[in-house]
Amino acid sequence: MDAPEESRRRRLDALNRKPLVRGDKPSELDELRRRVRKIREHKAADVASGQTSVSVPGLALPGRLQPIVFRRDLPATRRTKSPSPTTPIGPHIELDQAVVGEDLTTPQGRRAFVVRRSVMDNPGDAAALCQSLAGALTDRSSGLWAQMHLAGIEANLQPEDLILFDLETTGLSSSPLFLIGAMVFQNGALVSHQFFARDYSQEAGVLEMFLSLAAGRKLLVSFNGKSFDAPFVLTRAAANGVLCRLAHDHLDLLHAARRAWGGRLPDCRLQTLECYVCSRTRTDDIPGHLIPDAYHDFVRTGNACQIVDVLEHNFLDLLTLADIMTRFPRSAGN
Repeated sequence: MDAPEESRRRRLDALNRKPLVRGDKPSELDELRRRVRKIREHKAADVASGQTSVSVPGLALPGRLQPIVFRRDLPATRRTKSPSPTTPIGPHIELDQAVVGEDLTTPQGRRAFVVRRSVMDNPGDAAALCQSLAGALTDRSSGLWAQMHLAGIEANLQPEDLILFDLETTGLSSSPLFLIGAMVFQNGALVSHQFFARDYSQEAGVLEMFLSLAAGRKLLVSFNGKSFDAPFVLTRAAANGVLCRLAHDHLDLLHAARRAWGGRLPDCRLQTLECYVCSRTRTDDIPGHLIPDAYHDFVRTGNACQIVDVLEHNFLDLLTLADIMTRFPRSAGN
């Protein structure tokens, strides 16, 4: 038998007789035995002296040894009252009194509250905005067309092919949405359709009505919608059993704004663009992070005082999207 084979046989025999110990370092099992033995010694000493505390260096143990009892043997504890939700700021007002809208029902029996509003009713250069956007959509030499070309959109478009949209949700990820604002051309003017859920059960109606409005259009326009809004709609439609197909061309204005102005602005957030590009700032606008709580408060109390602000916030977002589309430089990178 050669030397390597003989050495391997000896090591196997030694392993069968007892665990191999490397050097002088004790094995983990020996260390555990030593510590258990020390615990027993301390416990015996404490019992003999009438003490119940155990303190072993290097080992965390309870300060006092107590019997184990089942939960049903413990005295009942008084539950503290959870804090009540915050009360909406402002007088109580019903939704129908706060805004002009109507309850509608889809052919599938799903309901939602719909608020329609023409841009022409908004003070300012509404007529000029509608005319500029319609011209940019049909003029292939416009800055808008330069951005659409970069986004791979080459279809012949008419103003009526356009639909801008923006969501208001109860949170991120798979949380329900409660408002979809959409803006389209009707009779030469931009008109917003805001599909609102009076409660959580009307989310399906909101989705169905929006998808019905979008079905006859060719171009979706959003702000960060490729990453958030469009996938969110698809997810919530699936969760509610609503047939959903968004096969439109999609122009995401966040990406277009970064191409056009990314190096010259502090950032490309929507309200930054609204200030620097559209030369417009908002007053008394509800912050976006407060919108989910405002909706939860409405469902709980029926008080629509904050919902008026949410609808206005959503409408102004849509208006800003339309305005940005008219302001792209003809050279897409300048």
